[in-house]
Amino acid sequence: MIKMYTAFTKQVDDPEAAAREILEQLKPQENKLKNTIGIIHFFHEFVETDVCKAIADALPFDVAGCVSSYVGTTERYGDTAMSVTMLTGDDVSFSIRAIEDTNTKSVEQIADELTRMCAELCAEEKPKLVMPFLQVGQHFTSDNLVDTVNALPDPFPLYGTIAFNINKEDDGTGNYTQFNGKISSDMQVYVAFYGNIEPEFHVITSFFDETLQGGYATVTGASETVLESVDGMSALKYLMEQGIILASNNLSGLWTLPAILLYPNGTEIVHAFHGVVKGTESIWTTNFIKEGAKIKFAHLDGDKTVLSAEHLIKDLAKSNKNNLIMYSCIARSWSLGANFLSEAKKIAACAGEHRQTNNAPLNYSLAYSGGEICPVWDKNGKMVNTVHHYTLVACTFES
Repeated sequence: MIKMYTAFTKQVDDPEAAAREILEQLKPQENKLKNTIGIIHFFHEFVETDVCKAIADALPFDVAGCVSSYVGTTERYGDTAMSVTMLTGDDVSFSIRAIEDTNTKSVEQIADELTRMCAELCAEEKPKLVMPFLQVGQHFTSDNLVDTVNALPDPFPLYGTIAFNINKEDDGTGNYTQFNGKISSDMQVYVAFYGNIEPEFHVITSFFDETLQGGYATVTGASETVLESVDGMSALKYLMEQGIILASNNLSGLWTLPAILLYPNGTEIVHAFHGVVKGTESIWTTNFIKEGAKIKFAHLDGDKTVLSAEHLIKDLAKSNKNNLIMYSCIARSWSLGANFLSEAKKIAACAGEHRQTNNAPLNYSLAYSGGEICPVWDKNGKMVNTVHHYTLVACTFES
């Protein structure tokens, strides 16, 4: 059995005060059991002021995690903020691995390292869960990760995030991941969970209450992360003919234009788009897209985004699910305009209602993501590790 404790601080300029505040909330000397891990999420300035390193040095267990533009936990939330989640148990164990210098290695080199790492993690027993913390890869992407693990003879569940710093530099520096005192924009971190733990996974989009059975087109041309054609016409022409965009030079709204994809195996995935491939009428997607998928474009609605978060939290609470680690797509917050923290605020309010009704806290950690990695199940009941966008995903642990 695993126990979960959370802590939150806005002490961005004072490493000692931040460490003290985190320790006071987690109380590791009282609450820590035989094996313990810390999951950390932080605004980028916590790296620049050495708070992240101070927290790692102060905690009596290993820490892994990544940057997040916004975080929330213990009914608190904010942008310039940090959260630490302590997971601990007597009959669970953890193993952390890192793949470094990813931007100087080829896809094949990283895939080889990942394959060796997976073999090592499974040498004695298969992990119940592996949490990846990735950057937006210049070479090896989250799709490469899920394809590699899904191809294993006995794949394990992947649940994690692509680090996204809203203030990152153009070259991607600032999309930090962390493993203890090492913090880098060029490192993948993986946390494996073993023992008496049964994680459950939950996925919701802003379209959860809509009927999406009709109106699908077919992807007739695609290559990795490029959507080339839909129903036999170029992707750009299709969007213009459908009135989804008005002109080829008016693409500013693509980030808030999700596409719902249905694959023949019964899995449903939401993809994001971020521009036209120069000199073509094809469109870049954030993840691999495959020919033959059914595709339907939607509009991201701020009110429905907040409603979907409320629906998920209340549904989990009714089912007595607790100890939640959640990732929400950064585009969901963008859909809220100036009220970009409304989803985090709604989750905090739902947690407060749960505490008052049940006289017990709803333990949760919320971070915002450049891509949510969470398994789904196909029509035959086979687990498929998947990269999502525009989603709120949750992993729950029995308390």
